[in-house]
Amino acid sequence: MKLSRLLKTVSLGVLTVGISGRFAYYDYNSANNYGSRRDAPPENNSRAYQTQQQYATVSHKVTNLRLNQTLSDMVQGMSGVNSAIVMMGDNIAYVAITIDNTAFGTRGGRADAVPGYGSETNNYGLVRGLYNTYDQGNDYADPNQLIPGVQGADTVMHHEYLSHMFKQKIAEKIRMAQPSVQDVYISANRDYVNEFNAIAQEAWQGRPLEPYRERFVSLNERIFGTGVTIPTQTENNGR
Repeated sequence: MKLSRLLKTVSLGVLTVGISGRFAYYDYNSANNYGSRRDAPPENNSRAYQTQQQYATVSHKVTNLRLNQTLSDMVQGMSGVNSAIVMMGDNIAYVAITIDNTAFGTRGGRADAVPGYGSETNNYGLVRGLYNTYDQGNDYADPNQLIPGVQGADTVMHHEYLSHMFKQKIAEKIRMAQPSVQDVYISANRDYVNEFNAIAQEAWQGRPLEPYRERFVSLNERIFGTGVTIPTQTENNGR
């Protein structure tokens, strides 16, 4: 009788969990869940990325440009990140990432609510056995581009389409590893990723990056702007 009652209690507990949904136990921030609705703190003054731009105009006119391979490898090792290149402009970390499906909640705002919104990579050919659905007879990929726009890791058009918590965790990891970092800028924009890849290849071959500094400055001014940012509804809600 006791065993029967115990089995019934366990079965009822499993059924209750099934009815109430997994969020009662699993919807918490973790290494592979950046989109928790339960315990995501609202964005506040402790935001770890684009911190200075919350209060004042900023400048991306750096005087020293270099690749930080250690930070690149650390960020690339995070769930949800497919690839990462971290360039240091003076003491500011600029991060170009591509994303994958190894984590939940990497997207924010409308990109979180509408699947595929803001995505710049066309992977529809996967279900049709094609490389490029734009040009079905063409399998060419530009070797100079990390992300050609067809078949590959995902990029998103605007940095606001990455969730607050995802960017927060990336920035916190960078700041913890290198406390001298003054600010962190993060983007998964395809042009941004490809430009960083081109500059990184120069660094990997031991070439100086000074010839690319002005190009780097212009790129960041275009992607992030220099004016004071206005937190979106997504950011205010901590997503």
